[in-house]
Amino acid sequence: MSTRSRTILIVDQDEAAREALGTPLRRDHRVLRAGSGEAALAILMREELDVALLDVEQPGISGFELLRILRENYPAVEVIMISAAGRVDDAVRAVKEGAFHFVAKHSEPEAVRSLVEHALERQQLNREVLRLRTEVDESTDREFVAGPSPATRGILDLVGRVAGLSATVLILGESGTGKELLARLLHRQSARPEGPFVAVNLAAIPRELVESLLFGYEKGSFTGAMRQQIGKFELASGGTLFLDEIGEMPLELQAKLLRVLQEREIDRVGGTRPLPVDVRIVAATNADLARSVEEGRFRRDLYYRLAVVPIRLPPLREREGDVVLLARHFLAKYGEQLKGRPLGLAKDAEPLLQSHGWPGNVRELQNVIQRALLKLAGTRVAAKDLVGLLPIATSQERGVSGLVESLLDGAPPDGGRYQAALAAVEAPLIAAALARTSGNQLRAAELLGMNRNTLRERMRALGMKPRSE
Repeated sequence: MSTRSRTILIVDQDEAAREALGTPLRRDHRVLRAGSGEAALAILMREELDVALLDVEQPGISGFELLRILRENYPAVEVIMISAAGRVDDAVRAVKEGAFHFVAKHSEPEAVRSLVEHALERQQLNREVLRLRTEVDESTDREFVAGPSPATRGILDLVGRVAGLSATVLILGESGTGKELLARLLHRQSARPEGPFVAVNLAAIPRELVESLLFGYEKGSFTGAMRQQIGKFELASGGTLFLDEIGEMPLELQAKLLRVLQEREIDRVGGTRPLPVDVRIVAATNADLARSVEEGRFRRDLYYRLAVVPIRLPPLREREGDVVLLARHFLAKYGEQLKGRPLGLAKDAEPLLQSHGWPGNVRELQNVIQRALLKLAGTRVAAKDLVGLLPIATSQERGVSGLVESLLDGAPPDGGRYQAALAAVEAPLIAAALARTSGNQLRAAELLGMNRNTLRERMRALGMKPRSE
């Protein structure tokens, strides 16, 4: 283990205990001390920690609550829980909730020092794993958000230019276009990628709880406020707060958010003094905020404050050429996860994918590929594997004309455009006929105007398994 100085935080309301725990650690490391969970959070907002020793019994924010905050927002920090009682159930709970270890408060100083050194070793390994995982996630998110189409080509360039700034970003786009992934990319490329990334979906929170969740509250500030609660703004301090579906924010709270953006400070519910916060705001919406402003549902001054840097994520139907690229990416990714190897996309599946309107955008494509893989027996997803997942009838926006245009405009498929068109339409057509006749091949053949033997021959050629009649 390297003797390079690391930063250790000891959180204990007992000053004598803090001193006893810190003495053997100060020989090799920088030791910070806090007498409460609130004081610990204040330190976290300005210091980069390696290991935290948390007393279970704390005034205000408990040791286990502080452990949860650390695990969710500071995953690189290793946590050792300490307790005067040394109860077995506390030890089990601590490890179960993500602590590195649990130790009795009056353990031998050398034993505590050794435990911290082991935690530092794991922390060093975890940082490297986290770094590699972040690189992989960033690559994946880039491919999800952007592709080769002109509609998305400039998005990553813009992200690269604005990520290092403190300017507020407003991401506009339909559901499923990858707004949160883009926000994470902005965070990873920001000046403080090690800080927390905290995401809040305002559409998923009851209106009466939005204020206390975002700004926190003091003990006794309302019925049921049995203890002090830290809000999302404070948890995101030193990093990025992502406010998804910002158009759903209650009008009465918009003024409070505007004040945060202007003054860089918040007021907890029931609080008596403002608290400074150092946080970068990224907001997103699938609504027309400009229209909401005109209709009086969204503050004009807040809109301009949020839209310092607006970024529009186009829907998948406008990203010509990206559908096939993304489908191949998801096949490689989920093929590894579900089948143990990357999988490919057959040429006859391409026009079928390109002709679909994708109302659910990239998220819908991702789900379709995952569902196709669950029943895939071979190594490539073909048109027949998309039967029931992407019936031609669901492509109302583009339909058969869209299929024809994508075939004529794209690169020639193997076997030619004519055969590719037949393959893309034939399998869903036969599947739909079988579905209407509850799998009865004779009735399906009559519906299609062919004899039963021809139907069976085409089903075998397309790899469609007959249902037992």
